[in-house]
Amino acid sequence: MKHIVCFHLFNDYSGSPKVLAMVLNGLLSKGYTIDLVTSRHGVLNELRGKQGIKFHTYGYRFSQNPFVTMLLYVYAQIYTFFFSFKYLFKKNTTFYINTILPVAPALAGKLMGKKVVYHYHENAFVKSRFYRLLAWAMERMADKIICVSAYQASFLKRQEGVVVIPNALPKEFVARLHPNPEEAFMRKNVLMLSSLKEYKGTREFIELARQLPQFKFTLVINDTQENVDKYLSEILPPPPIFK
Repeated sequence: MKHIVCFHLFNDYSGSPKVLAMVLNGLLSKGYTIDLVTSRHGVLNELRGKQGIKFHTYGYRFSQNPFVTMLLYVYAQIYTFFFSFKYLFKKNTTFYINTILPVAPALAGKLMGKKVVYHYHENAFVKSRFYRLLAWAMERMADKIICVSAYQASFLKRQEGVVVIPNALPKEFVARLHPNPEEAFMRKNVLMLSSLKEYKGTREFIELARQLPQFKFTLVINDTQENVDKYLSEILPPPPIFK
C-alpha cells in the first residue's frame, strides 16, 4: 500500500487547504495511507477520524507583525525538516507539498531520495521576490509539479514533469446547483470568492462593480470584518461632504 506524507503550512479556511481536503479524500478512497503535517485549527481538521489518515500538528499563525510571521515560518520549516527524517527508512513513501511554502520538507525529501510532488496553487512570479525564490527551489526539487492552470504553468522554466489540473468544487456544493446558463445570465449576479491579496483582483472586481451598475456584484472575503473595513477604507473614495 502506498504511503503519502502531506505537508501544508497553514491550515485555515482558504482555497488551498480546501482543495487539499478534496485531494486527500480522493486518495483515501483509493486506499492510500496518509500522514498530514500541518498547523492546527482549519478546514483540514474535518478529516480527523477518517480511516487511513494521521495528523501531526504544530503551532503556526499569521501575525500583524511581519517579523513575527517570518519567525513562525522559520520555526515551521525547521520543525518539518527534522520531522521528515522519521520516514527515512520507509519505502514507497511520497512527499506531497501543498503550496510552495513548505520548502524544508521538500528539501528533506529530496535528500532522502523520496518522490517529491508539489501542488502549486499560487503564481509566485506575480508576487514577491521571496515567492520567486521558493518557486526556483520547487523547480529544482520537485519530481512532479501540479499546476492549477495553463497560465500559471506558463511562467515555469521547466516543462518536464509539469501537469495542469484545475481546481474543482466539492461534490456536496455542486450537487446543490441547478445550472442554467440562460437564467444565470438574466439574473446578472457576478460572484467572486477571494482573500484580500492585491494579486487576487479584488480591487479590479470593485472597479467593475462601479462601472457596470446594471449588474449585481457580490464579493465574499476570507478575512475578518476589521481587515475588510480597513481595506475598503483604503481603496474607496471618501464620501462627499455637504455643507
